[in-house]
Formats: sequence, C-alpha cells, structure tokens
Amino acid sequence: MINIKTCQTDSKGNTDDIELVTRGDFYKEDGVIYVVYEETELSGMEGTTTTLKIFENQVVLKRLGQNTSDMIFEKGKRFKTKYKTFHGDISMELLTTAVDVNVDEKQCKVDVDIAYDINISGIFEGKNRMNIRIS
Repeated sequence: MINIKTCQTDSKGNTDDIELVTRGDFYKEDGVIYVVYEETELSGMEGTTTTLKIFENQVVLKRLGQNTSDMIFEKGKRFKTKYKTFHGDISMELLTTAVDVNVDEKQCKVDVDIAYDINISGIFEGKNRMNIRIS
C-alpha cells in the first residue's frame, strides 16, 4: 500500500493538505527502491503513471501520461523543470530543504519525508512537505 500526504503552504500562510492512498508496485534493484503507481482523480492527474526512485539521500519522481514531469529532491539542491499538462507547459523550480529516507527491510516498509520550496511559473510560490509511506 502506498500512502502519500502532502501539505502545501502558500506565501500568505494558507495551507492545503492532500492525501492519496493507492496500490502500486514496489521493488528494489541495485540498491535503489522503485515505487510505481497510477494517479487517480483525487490527485487531479488521472491517466498518469508515477515512478519514484528512492536513493539513500535523494528521491526522483517521474510522471508520464496526461501530466508529465521530472522532479529531483536532494537536500540543498535546486532543480528546474517543466511540468507538461494538456493545457501546456509550466516552468517549475524546486529547492529541497530536507530528505529523510527510512527503510525497514525486515517488514518491507519505506518512510520518506521531503520538504521543499516550490515556485510554479511565478503563479504559485510556497513550501511543501511530503510524506511517502510504503508497506
């Protein structure tokens, strides 16, 4: 089971919480944890497949389908990307402030906490916290 909670705080202090609980594939290859799942209507990205590559100090998120994007989360690193939607491309910039990956191989559980600043084409600026739990 995959549980993803995101708390987004805009520049005025308004918060928006989103939680997605879904099934997906979870495996480890060459020391990297892979998680693959289908987005739902709840996330607003129905028709999109998300793949997470979880390293010790880095998380790579790749979306393919109706919404396409690549995001790299690594503490202290800035990442610029394009978020492609059926409405057009949107520029996005991330600055990751924290990445904490905990793996319990005996119980086949993964817990990831990510904190990052986000700027979407000057339309939205804020701070996000994302927790990913896989069991």
